[in-house]
Amino acid sequence: MVAPVVYDVPSISPGDMMTALNNGVVHYPQSSLPGQTGNTVIVGHSSNNFFNDGKYKFAFVLLDQLNIGDTFMINYNSKQYVYQVYSRRIVEPSDISVLGTADRPDTATLITCNPVGTSLHRLVLLANQISPSPTANSTATAPTTNLQPTIIPGNSESLWHRFTHWLSS
Repeated sequence: MVAPVVYDVPSISPGDMMTALNNGVVHYPQSSLPGQTGNTVIVGHSSNNFFNDGKYKFAFVLLDQLNIGDTFMINYNSKQYVYQVYSRRIVEPSDISVLGTADRPDTATLITCNPVGTSLHRLVLLANQISPSPTANSTATAPTTNLQPTIIPGNSESLWHRFTHWLSS
């Protein structure tokens, strides 16, 4: 799977995040960038709803097929960073701890909804940077904001949820 990473999201507000997800997978603004020490968090859709907006609503639909030991690449500033998966787990959307510092210093975290096409849970893959050598990474400078996340970004409502809400209105 190849999808652009959107790095210029103005805030972590749900509106800004959902708008950015229409243009690719999204670098979580409060996380480090590739090439910086810290945890680079990337979120993406796994929607199975053809009626949802966006060209990249299926960007992470196959993310659940990555296993421990598999690798993936993230391009940033004309440089390719290679990461190797060392952990995978399912968390609740309210478990915002996965958006923060990881248990290792030079990591990337990929997050999508699970099961595919729902917003019930989040699949979280943690990976070590293996190339280029993380010893050359710079110190992360996280943006300052008063907005604190309460939920991990997720898919839009499914067609079924929209239909049942419409019926109950």
